[in-house]
Amino acid sequence: MWLRAESAARAAGMAVIIFLCTLPLRLYAEGEDIIALMRANLKSGDYYSAVTEGMRYRHLNPDGPLVPASLLLSGEASYRGGNYYEASESFRLCYQSYRSAPEGRKALLSLGYIRLMTGSPFFALRTYQEYLYVYPEGPGREEAEIDACYAMALQLDFEGAGTALAAYGASFPDGAFADRARELQRLMDEEIERPRKNLALSIGGSILIPGFGHFYTGKYLEGLLALLTNSALIYLIYDAWRDDNKFRMAVFSLAEFTVYQYSLVSSVRNVYEYNSREPFQRSARLAARRHF
Repeated sequence: MWLRAESAARAAGMAVIIFLCTLPLRLYAEGEDIIALMRANLKSGDYYSAVTEGMRYRHLNPDGPLVPASLLLSGEASYRGGNYYEASESFRLCYQSYRSAPEGRKALLSLGYIRLMTGSPFFALRTYQEYLYVYPEGPGREEAEIDACYAMALQLDFEGAGTALAAYGASFPDGAFADRARELQRLMDEEIERPRKNLALSIGGSILIPGFGHFYTGKYLEGLLALLTNSALIYLIYDAWRDDNKFRMAVFSLAEFTVYQYSLVSSVRNVYEYNSREPFQRSARLAARRHF
């Protein structure tokens, strides 16, 4: 009886040892299933579920070998779902925690891209510069260089962007992003050569001729409407003066003062809108966009 108890204890001990030895393999297999599910959710557009699965994996396997992949996929899902802050945090954590891993390198590039697309070209440029410093021969070097050019252009540093584009062309004459480089150069050339409107001329002309500021900036219909409205009110003021009707004169004078002031304010606003760099920045950002 004692021998049977000893045999049972040994069998139980062996079972525990086998369980402990195979536990990492089972956890890894389960982890691969979760990562596969994250990718499936990403493909189907269920971004919330993809992020949730990533959180589940990291909760069950805080030091698991697939944590970098889960962070990378979580960041991608958050970005596609419109949660740019969470996406940035996932990529930042992945890079800081797994800098030497391929996922860490890709996370840093993705962080720069999010900043570029969400209106932070200054920080995007710093991110790409960090990538090129930390990974001078990294697989994403070409992508970092071309996106750095876009970041400079979005900051309206056309001279710096032009120099960087020339350096990119020298380093990658037949690069994968050569078309994007040419498109950015074209957009910058057009923006640099685009004529600017003179604010003083717009205001001075509008003082003498109501609606001039609209005509000057190409808004002909608004200019014609302003000219006709002011002319009509001036005539009504004159007609009231001729009839010696002070009440009508006061009403039409107040109306004319309001319309005339609006014409002057519009002459300023139209010049600022015409000279704005925002259309260029919008076009450049659109040209830089790609499938994440």
